[in-house]
Amino acid sequence: MASLIPRSEFKSIIDHPGSGAVLGIIDQKVLLIKLQRPGLHFETIEIPGGVCEPHETHEQAARREFLEETGFELGYTFHLQTINPSVGYSNEMISVFYAEVGEKVSESEHEADWYTKQQVKKLIEEGKVIDAQSLAALSLWLHSDLSFQLPSIMFICTGNYYRSRFCEIYFNHLTREKLVPADSKGLWAFRKINEGMISPHTIKYLSDINLTGGRMKFPEQMESRHFQSGIRIIAMDEIEHRPMMQKDFPQFMNEIEYWQVQDIDFTHPSEAMPALKTMVEHLAKEMGY
Repeated sequence: MASLIPRSEFKSIIDHPGSGAVLGIIDQKVLLIKLQRPGLHFETIEIPGGVCEPHETHEQAARREFLEETGFELGYTFHLQTINPSVGYSNEMISVFYAEVGEKVSESEHEADWYTKQQVKKLIEEGKVIDAQSLAALSLWLHSDLSFQLPSIMFICTGNYYRSRFCEIYFNHLTREKLVPADSKGLWAFRKINEGMISPHTIKYLSDINLTGGRMKFPEQMESRHFQSGIRIIAMDEIEHRPMMQKDFPQFMNEIEYWQVQDIDFTHPSEAMPALKTMVEHLAKEMGY
């Protein structure tokens, strides 16, 4: 048996690459998997999910793990919540998403079953769901009416860290309870070169305009499926993003809109952020809000 370390002597923090998990839902039922975890003498019932691979965003990891563990494809993935399951000894952040489940396209790694809300309540009461990410996600599902309407607008930039994130948060503030919320992605978010969830410049400017709300999430990667969804998509800077589109998504290059707000290397946030604010206001007005 391993020797125990007194709490007063435990100073280490586990550096974790992050994880993604998904509530897969259809007809008011959720798909859960059964697992035999090391160190436990009983099976647990969990939402599918797992650790991010290098150059893989939380959302990409969540979708990959769901397919591997259940064999099912997913529709559009909506961000639900980001949690830290081990505050105090690990910096792991788990991004939980929800999505409608599509077709089964492969064999599953684990036994998977569908559960109603009443059945999930019973599973929790009986102690069969014990991991933090599943308890958090399922509790939110039990007490929420989740919307599966596609975003009204998709803002995209390079890393989904600075400009597009401001536009998403501010647009949703302006059109709150009037339009389906906007979303944002990055053309190169998979590089994960920025620290944390969102740019400090974005946080500061939101504070400067007395706007502290907005769901906190990690950058998400733009993929072909997003362009095929029919969502109106706006890229932040044509000079920067048209070449990226031509390289990675040439078939959609001329199907999106482009603004002219450059990244921090070329335009200081004190100029870029007010410019984006004005453009988002004009967009909301154009859409009737």
